[in-house]
Amino acid sequence: MRAFGNSNADPTMFLQPSSLAFAKRDPCLPGLRFLLDEAALARHLLATKVTRIDLRYKPGVSCAAGLRVVGGAGDVEWLCAKAFTAKRFEQIKQRTHWHTGRWRVKLSENHLVAFIPPQLDRKLKVLSKLLDPETGEEKLVKITGRSFAAPDLRIMRYKPNRRLVAQVTDHASGRKALLKVQQPAVFEAVEQGARVAMRLNGPKVLAADGKLGTIASEWLPGVSLCPIEGDADPSLFRLAGGCIAQHHQSSFDLRDLPRAAEIQSLHKVASDLSKILPDQSERLAQIEMRAKAALLMQAPQHGLTHGDLSADQIIANQGQVSVIDWDRAATGDQGSDIGSFLARLDMQLLVGLVPARAAADLKAAFLEGYRDHHALPVSYQAQHICHLVLLLTEPFRRQTAEWRGLTLTLMGHIEELLELVPALPADPALPHLAEALSVDVMGPLVKDQIRLSLTSPPKLYRHKPGKRAMIRYDCQAVDGEHHVLLSKMHSKGRDIRTPTLQTALRAAGLDGRSPAKTGVPRVVDVRNTADMWFMEHVPGTCLRDLQDEGQPEPFFRAGAALGHFHKNGVVPDRVWSRDQELEVLAGALAKAAKVHPAHQPRLKEMLRQAEDAMGALPSQQPTCIHRDFYPDQVIIDDDQIWLIDLDLAALGDPAIDVGNFLAHLAEYAIRRTGRSDAARPLETAFLNGYQSAGFDLPRRSVQTLKSISLMRHIYISQLFEDRQRTTEVLLKEPWLDSWKI
Repeated sequence: MRAFGNSNADPTMFLQPSSLAFAKRDPCLPGLRFLLDEAALARHLLATKVTRIDLRYKPGVSCAAGLRVVGGAGDVEWLCAKAFTAKRFEQIKQRTHWHTGRWRVKLSENHLVAFIPPQLDRKLKVLSKLLDPETGEEKLVKITGRSFAAPDLRIMRYKPNRRLVAQVTDHASGRKALLKVQQPAVFEAVEQGARVAMRLNGPKVLAADGKLGTIASEWLPGVSLCPIEGDADPSLFRLAGGCIAQHHQSSFDLRDLPRAAEIQSLHKVASDLSKILPDQSERLAQIEMRAKAALLMQAPQHGLTHGDLSADQIIANQGQVSVIDWDRAATGDQGSDIGSFLARLDMQLLVGLVPARAAADLKAAFLEGYRDHHALPVSYQAQHICHLVLLLTEPFRRQTAEWRGLTLTLMGHIEELLELVPALPADPALPHLAEALSVDVMGPLVKDQIRLSLTSPPKLYRHKPGKRAMIRYDCQAVDGEHHVLLSKMHSKGRDIRTPTLQTALRAAGLDGRSPAKTGVPRVVDVRNTADMWFMEHVPGTCLRDLQDEGQPEPFFRAGAALGHFHKNGVVPDRVWSRDQELEVLAGALAKAAKVHPAHQPRLKEMLRQAEDAMGALPSQQPTCIHRDFYPDQVIIDDDQIWLIDLDLAALGDPAIDVGNFLAHLAEYAIRRTGRSDAARPLETAFLNGYQSAGFDLPRRSVQTLKSISLMRHIYISQLFEDRQRTTEVLLKEPWLDSWKI
């Protein structure tokens, strides 16, 4: 390992203004500024040049970056640089294996930053031997299934804790191979992608090892079509478009990528960027909403998708093209591949790496090549917009020069494209949706009936095609006071039950006032022909957005609010039984078994034990329950707390609500940390709050219903890419042990 500079030195740092302002907003991570300055890192590491490959930031928690470090002799090494909070840094200093083994972590005490060699990567454990000069050659033979007389392993990309890609060259024979190392948890999908590529005339898979998370393939000769790497040839881009069109007509049995997962990805990017650029949060929310609406308007063309298509994923060799890196292959909307390809070209244009005329010619050639073999998917333009949204955090993650300005330019480009798509979504199951989104229809309606004037066009707040929608109306009263209304419509017709229940709950004391200061939104009487009902939008912060802060007080208040809700005395006009709760679980586990046939015995056993545990619970006096209670349904506004989305409310066992809330906390903790017990402080605060309202439940009932709710997440975890790694944890967690209490 190269010698490091004085870890206590504080070299002069020169950050672009956007990065400096960003670093100042997070005093919990004093090393953030250091990590954002490549020149400072190079001085500290006594290197000629340091290139930051990727940035992963968790506000107030940590920031990690992959570093490519070039030494004075031109030698290259890779590191993970990670900034910690002061408390966490003191803890990691005690990690004996970081400081006593062959591979050592170097600490910068002054910046609270650790420089971790890939040999100590905790998720890619095979690197400890693969990158060891003494054991590396033997490991290569095992991983690739080939013998090497004079092997050389050149790392091409390294993303700490996620993946490493390397070229293996035998200098004696000249043979080459491509080696990928990834977390074993995602190995199955990556291997499946490699098999897809091989069937599509791509490189042959030499060897694959699920335990090690390694896949070795033949090296595919040729050059990338990436236009910034040379003179791009439109004729090759036309060939590429045709190649993708032909691949789209292939049939593979792959995981399904539903619209819900695409929508979730858009939300995550908008949410992440709002934390980085808080002054742009409102604008980002609008972009997210409009991009979702544009996508939901278009029917998907289902079939094989690459999942991450761009020009640099296409290799040209002797007038032929091949598509590589099918790691994210799935069955989904094929318009996504076209959109992804176009979005990457747009980004290169905005950065100034590709001239405008060349970019236009290359896009036109690619689309024409696709049309030569197949009609373009109707959704490709909406997907183009959505993939531009997905690129919004890239300037920050790569710390591109003037990344803030580039991000704002990209946002402006997205907004220009959004102006070209139809403004109103079509949904045959909701025939009045266009009316609900029309200023001409809704403006006179709210003005005549409740004396409010619309201050902006109605906005599609939520939309589940074929089922329901929620629309937001920003209004102003005669005295200038701002009001926000929400309307709900359902494919089954006007909902009378929910507004009636909410009105009764407020009359019973759940109006947000003292002493409990717990409430549900007020129903607003707006008569209409669009089968909608209206309510006031309650202000505040969603409890979901407070989970990462880890403060128990909001969760104590949420527990108290639920206790007051359960005590309200209102009797809903429908009942929800424990048997119905088990039916929902059975359906979810049956779907999970179709996705994971190998786990079918385990899933059947879980269902049987759940039925036994539920049958052994003591009887419980039914009360009004929310039935879908979790952090998204709680809004905190100063000393008031609001419970929303009561569409499923019924008379039932209150432990269903308590268990469901605890399950969501545990599932989120698994996503973030891999451990369900990381949620324990928030769970304890919530339960203490619930008991403080004078409403208590048998511990066994709460634990059982928490476990049943978590079991449902086994299937839910497969619907979203960022949750798929939690499936194995959920299957292995000893939930059933809690039923023995």
